[in-house]
Amino acid sequence: MSDAQYAAAAVRLRNNGIDLVGTSGTLTKDGITATYAHADGKLTIEIVDRPNLLPLSLIEGKLQAYLEQSVAYDTNRSAG
Repeated sequence: MSDAQYAAAAVRLRNNGIDLVGTSGTLTKDGITATYAHADGKLTIEIVDRPNLLPLSLIEGKLQAYLEQSVAYDTNRSAG
């Protein structure tokens, strides 16, 4: 994930109530807490707390899909 793609993802997340401040930190929303770090073209996110009834696979899948949309949007915007 390039710096531009990370910036685009951060804006999209911010628009949905999740703030990524800088290139690393902690984010929290709806009872889910995660740590994140963006370095050397790679974004790493670790879920550290979640409601017991919410499967980790569901959280990971939704987050992955959301980030892939951000990357695709940024790539298409750059090509146009």
